[in-house]
Amino acid sequence: MKNQRKHERVHVQFRSHFSMKGKMLAGDGDLTDLSPGGCRIISPVEVLVGSEVELCIFPGDNANPILIDAATVRWCRPNEFGLSITKIRGPVQRQLTDVWRKLAKPA
Repeated sequence: MKNQRKHERVHVQFRSHFSMKGKMLAGDGDLTDLSPGGCRIISPVEVLVGSEVELCIFPGDNANPILIDAATVRWCRPNEFGLSITKIRGPVQRQLTDVWRKLAKPA
């Protein structure tokens, strides 16, 4: 299967909170993989492929939370799912990219 990602994902251990727009569904999870375009979340909350969520990532080290306006669930397995970021403000995208760059290993 061809890797369709634009950016390499880096392994992280960040807390996250997500909520589904227009529905009474929200949850917390452990964000374990991160790139400027998406992430993987470990959570017992069941989500459906194609669902849109708002996402807050807590990168630790007293850094400001990263508030993502919209991300789409691209895949899900028991207790984990992958998100593709679909709507993010410019300054937040820069913040996310900066966090990712600090963690990414040079090729």
